[in-house]
Amino acid sequence: MSALAWGVGCAVAVVGFSLAMARWRSLETHAARAERASRPAALRDAELVYLEKLFRISTPVGLVAKLDRAYRLPSGLLVLVEFKTRWSNQPCLSDVIQLSAQRMAVMGQTGQSVASYAYVMVKTQAGRSLPTAHCLELMSDDQVIALIRRRDDLLAGRLLPRRPLSLRTCDTCSFRGRCSGFSH
Repeated sequence: MSALAWGVGCAVAVVGFSLAMARWRSLETHAARAERASRPAALRDAELVYLEKLFRISTPVGLVAKLDRAYRLPSGLLVLVEFKTRWSNQPCLSDVIQLSAQRMAVMGQTGQSVASYAYVMVKTQAGRSLPTAHCLELMSDDQVIALIRRRDDLLAGRLLPRRPLSLRTCDTCSFRGRCSGFSH
């Protein structure tokens, strides 16, 4: 191979590599912009620190929780964010419970401070708009522990289920067949 052919080959390789890197950076910046746009407005300047991460604790109760996202505010406080797709653009009690358990697991595993509020980003199935941010006040650790112990007692048969506030809850309940409050 002549020196000229080798030089041209190297130049083509360098140009190809440069184009590939530019494309990669473009995709990276597009992904970063999309992630930033999906945040609640209050977290625009926060740092994304956890994405789809699992946390575990064994005391005071065993708990495993997987977060969608956690952001660190300039103050150092972490704020949790959960993404949901559903027909109704509103948060549910199950969101509060889920995020409260996540808060307890993150604090227990990492020792970091996590806000007593979190966001649920709800995207409706019918619309094409961006998700709506709903700020939720979370349960205390004592309330989460009480729920976990109640669940354990229900599963062990030490406690009978009680009728829910909404009968719609019964439609998906695993205790439906054994519940004295179920009357459909």
